[in-house]
Amino acid sequence: MPASHLHRVIVRVSPEYADPFATALETHMDSVAWTAGEGETTAQITGFAEDIVDKRAISDAIAATADGINTSAPDIEFSRIPVQNWVAENIQQFPPIIAGRFFVHGSEYQEPVPPAQISLCVPAGAAFGTGDHGSTKGCLLALDQLQGKRVRNALDMGCGSGILALAIAKRWKCGVSASDIDVVAKQTTQTNALVNGLRRYLDIYVGPGYSNRPLKNQSYDLIVSNILARPLARLSRALSLRVRPGGTVILAGLLVAQEAQVIAAHRQHGLNLSRRIRIEGWSTLVLQRRC
Repeated sequence: MPASHLHRVIVRVSPEYADPFATALETHMDSVAWTAGEGETTAQITGFAEDIVDKRAISDAIAATADGINTSAPDIEFSRIPVQNWVAENIQQFPPIIAGRFFVHGSEYQEPVPPAQISLCVPAGAAFGTGDHGSTKGCLLALDQLQGKRVRNALDMGCGSGILALAIAKRWKCGVSASDIDVVAKQTTQTNALVNGLRRYLDIYVGPGYSNRPLKNQSYDLIVSNILARPLARLSRALSLRVRPGGTVILAGLLVAQEAQVIAAHRQHGLNLSRRIRIEGWSTLVLQRRC
């Protein structure tokens, strides 16, 4: 007999810590996702499960994660909701997000997509950022603003849920290599590509950055990388060897205060700042490779 109720877990943390806490929660839940609205300093991570959850195991996982990233353990909210409210609850928790022409929504969203918008469906399966985080939204806006840009192939380095790879594939109908060091990211990207009817455009890899064998000797018109400031700076030379002359690079996952460090690292390798997008303290950098 189908369950009459779902078990819900809510954790609220700083947006910069949302990914590790969501990852800690997802092994105990059927569905996990997080969002941080504009103007808010707190991200809400929400998980749903059909079966009774192990509160002790979840509390231990959250505490261990907090200890690992040297922050205080957040409060955990456990509750039960009627299963018939699942769709409404999920849409309420993770409403559609608009970033330029991109319209990001969950699989439960059944309303028509607004005219002239590019639909991206990101189901609430394994943990993901919904697109409302400043870094992800900045990347989507940067992609939307690349007017007249010809993209024959692209690379999403550190693809996570694959949302940026999907956005590129939908807009330019080109081949996209999506790479991450986490096998879960590969699985999530594969699932999201199938949901969006874009699997044929994506080559998805797990491996150590630009040294991953399938990416060697490749060059791209467009590279996006939404990771963290230090890895971005460290990988600047390797990235410069993969982008074609005249190509575009979009970098994110850094705070406004970290812009100078990332810009300087890439300028050494012929990548110059074209523009920047700042959202709630997060910066997205658009750079161009010299022709």
